[in-house]
Amino acid sequence: MIYIALLFVMIVALLLTVLPVIRNNELIFLDNMSDKTVPLEERKRSVYKTLGEIEFDYKMNKLSEKDYKRLNNLYRQKAVNLLKEEKETFGDIDKEIEYKLSRLQKGEKYE
Repeated sequence: MIYIALLFVMIVALLLTVLPVIRNNELIFLDNMSDKTVPLEERKRSVYKTLGEIEFDYKMNKLSEKDYKRLNNLYRQKAVNLLKEEKETFGDIDKEIEYKLSRLQKGEKYE
């Protein structure tokens, strides 16, 4: 009876170890930095948080210098792309606000 219980525990442990590897679709990293359905602010926060974690791991000697440079450059580029996207999205709004404010200051109506 004890051998059956031990065998059962071993099978469960083996399944818990092997199943995530077999179902590799759950292990794929979803790069939500380019997913337009995720709000821009959330994508920016995610990139900045990741950059901070990369820096922390490097200072704690968990990352080699080579890995640190590679990851740091990758996520800095993602941050730059997100900032460009933000400027493209909100740049036109800023220009419109400035235009309307200048017309208001001149006492003109705007439509």
